[in-house]
Amino acid sequence: MSFMNLRVTGEVPVRQPLAMSGPMDWPLTNGAVPWIVLVIGLLSLGWLLVVRQRSWWTLTVPLIALGTAVAVFVVQYLEDNSWRLIADELPIGVLVWIGVGVFGVALAVARCFYTPHWRIRLAALLAGLLVLLAACSQVNVFYDQYPRLRTLVTALTRESTDLRTASGGGKENTTVRTPVGGTLESVWKPPADMPGKGSLSKVRIPGTVSGFDARDAWVYLPPAYRTNPRALLPVIVLMPGQPGSPQDWLDSGQLAETMDAYAAEHHGLAPVAVSVDTLHSPLNNTICVDSERGKVHTYLTQDVPAWIRANLQVAAAPGSWAAGGYSLGGTCSLQLAVTAPELFGSFVDISGQREPTLGGHQHTVDELFGGSSAAYDAISPLKIMRKKSFPGTNGLFIVGSSDGTYRPQQRDAYAAARKAGMNVTYKELPGGHSWAVWRPALGVGLAWLGGVTHLTSPSSG
Repeated sequence: MSFMNLRVTGEVPVRQPLAMSGPMDWPLTNGAVPWIVLVIGLLSLGWLLVVRQRSWWTLTVPLIALGTAVAVFVVQYLEDNSWRLIADELPIGVLVWIGVGVFGVALAVARCFYTPHWRIRLAALLAGLLVLLAACSQVNVFYDQYPRLRTLVTALTRESTDLRTASGGGKENTTVRTPVGGTLESVWKPPADMPGKGSLSKVRIPGTVSGFDARDAWVYLPPAYRTNPRALLPVIVLMPGQPGSPQDWLDSGQLAETMDAYAAEHHGLAPVAVSVDTLHSPLNNTICVDSERGKVHTYLTQDVPAWIRANLQVAAAPGSWAAGGYSLGGTCSLQLAVTAPELFGSFVDISGQREPTLGGHQHTVDELFGGSSAAYDAISPLKIMRKKSFPGTNGLFIVGSSDGTYRPQQRDAYAAARKAGMNVTYKELPGGHSWAVWRPALGVGLAWLGGVTHLTSPSSG
């Protein structure tokens, strides 16, 4: 089967554009706004450069330009060859805009020393901030992290509903179960008092066994969970990329909006989603294994499942539990599928890697496995799938069609999973390694997951 024939054609759920009710809803990654911000930033940069003193052009500007270029190059070199704080290499375009932002701020500071007038100094600092804003805007365009200003504001002000309140006092309700050989949707009749939308709750999932100090998780409960009787729903454990946090799935990923839209089409039914932490801090790449950076694999396979069972009333069978994530989180989802298939019968790997990495194979082996290739091979999905088959596991691989780095890796992982007997699907969405792919991928993943967990019929998503 050709990979090219597996591209999505018309399957991606199309979200209706938000009503343009004001600046909060203006698009920040397409349309007029980013262009206006860019033009203002470039004009501000041009104004900062206009100084009549000869030393400004013969000494100051060249030194600042050289210093900026050297600083960006050194940081990139150290990151790629020494620090390894982020597994992904920063794209050239992103590095250029980081350099522009630094250059603009440095020019603004230097400009203040070339004039005694406080108004010009204030204008210079404002111009520097506008250059920085333009640079940040272009980086945001690349990653599509905050498609609207409302997304950014919500990320800073998001409210949480108490989990006990959201679940009706935390008590166990009578349940409606999926019939043998059928779907839950075929027997579910939503009560008249079922809420129209799901709820989001910030929770603490302690590392009781692992000792891992995780940041707060988020739980999405669909409308069909918040009723009596309660639909016994499947679960998806979501993981972020790196750098990232569990809340990224809510903000940039629009988790609640996507889940609510799916539930609205299926009588309030949708998976329960638990977005968990795998990093402890944004730059602590754990690659989801047990190491000196944290016993993350133990956290994901013991602490998180134990907390879910103790606090949520959900379907218990492994076929009803899924792991999912984007980038590093996608890689982690495949790891969980092959190292803990008794827990996670399905996975959604979005833009994941061929193998867990800190940025280089040998560096990863040396840094986290004490130089032991055997220890690394024991957690490497492709190595595991060469020796073991997984006929009961369902998997979905999604990647951007223009993602030159991760598309080949996803194809390799898909081929290995298929050879290992998994029931796997491969899809490509328009875009690269950004939220322009990961956000709609959640909707595609929900439609697929509803089918393999027998929540809905496979064709209804």
